[in-house]
Amino acid sequence: MLLHIITRSAWETAVSHPPYHPPSLDSEGFIHCSTVAQVLAPANERYQGQHDLLLLCIDPEKVAPPLVYEDCYESGQKFPHIYGPLDPAAVVSVVDFPPNPDGSFSLPAVLSLWRDYPILEFDGAQTAVLEPHILIKPLDGIPQKCVLCFFQDVIDTLKAEGRLRHIYSLTSEIGPNPVYEMDVDGERIVLAHPGVGAPLAAFFLDELIALGCRQFIACGGAGVIDERVGLGHVVIPTAAIRDEGSSYHYLPPSREVKGSETAVCVLQQTLARHHVPHDLGKTWTTDGIYRETAHKVALRKAEGCLTVEMETATFFAVAQFRNVTFGQLLYGGDDLTGDEWDERGWDKLTSTREKLLQLAIEACLALPTSESLN
Repeated sequence: MLLHIITRSAWETAVSHPPYHPPSLDSEGFIHCSTVAQVLAPANERYQGQHDLLLLCIDPEKVAPPLVYEDCYESGQKFPHIYGPLDPAAVVSVVDFPPNPDGSFSLPAVLSLWRDYPILEFDGAQTAVLEPHILIKPLDGIPQKCVLCFFQDVIDTLKAEGRLRHIYSLTSEIGPNPVYEMDVDGERIVLAHPGVGAPLAAFFLDELIALGCRQFIACGGAGVIDERVGLGHVVIPTAAIRDEGSSYHYLPPSREVKGSETAVCVLQQTLARHHVPHDLGKTWTTDGIYRETAHKVALRKAEGCLTVEMETATFFAVAQFRNVTFGQLLYGGDDLTGDEWDERGWDKLTSTREKLLQLAIEACLALPTSESLN
């Protein structure tokens, strides 16, 4: 996010008579901007004691003229400069910027969080220095539909039965992660393990998208934080509380991220066809499996979470950023609702895990393709 200091009257003029064309465009050729970490220096140097100021919060992705980071005054810092008039539509927020009693400026509370907590410094640029397509080339003929299955035991059984064809391997420092193709009633579908934890899940999902997959259903287990969710009971997450880190690199900060309504609808229809009892609700995505305290469990339950896991918020965020369809099925596993953790043998429910994968495959095949959405 870029910041620009402006008077209230100048901003009102820019909105009523766009685009914004400040005097500096004529005198210096560009519009002065700052990052959150930089803005107080020019504010205190040039605007001491001024009371009619605003901070424009500008999305750099929406800036049409050239945006150049440069040190024009030998300050030791490169400031962002916009070389052309600014469309007010690029301004995503306007923040009051009053001086302190002594005339100096402090960062408004809403922006100080961005300065103090790097995870909130979302950059909406569509292109990163390292993009998946640099490492991963599209795989010719790969099905668009992909099921991500957390149940390695079920995948191993399918492989032993000869039902999977190895078509690719995703790689990381923990070794190769096979990508399989599976034939289901004459239709082809991709099957892969998504990895455990948000960073690895984002890594593998991004690479599967680069290979050519576009519609995803994941199936896995989850801890239970609502006692109404029994062992093996199916939950369709409609939204995820973002208590992990990876999703903040794909979407602006927010408390939760929603899943695909299309995927949720298809999952509901699939479960209904098979008369599978289920609930819809929020899930709590966390990075800290050993920091799920009783207080945190109570907080998450109070805001409507049924389950806790480590990937859903990231899945939903990556899918939104990459414009693909993503849904998920979870089953109730270990229980965190009591005074002590109860494992409940959640990972021994082989028939439940096999059935959940079958339901995920059926739902994934029922998702509309990219072509049918256009």
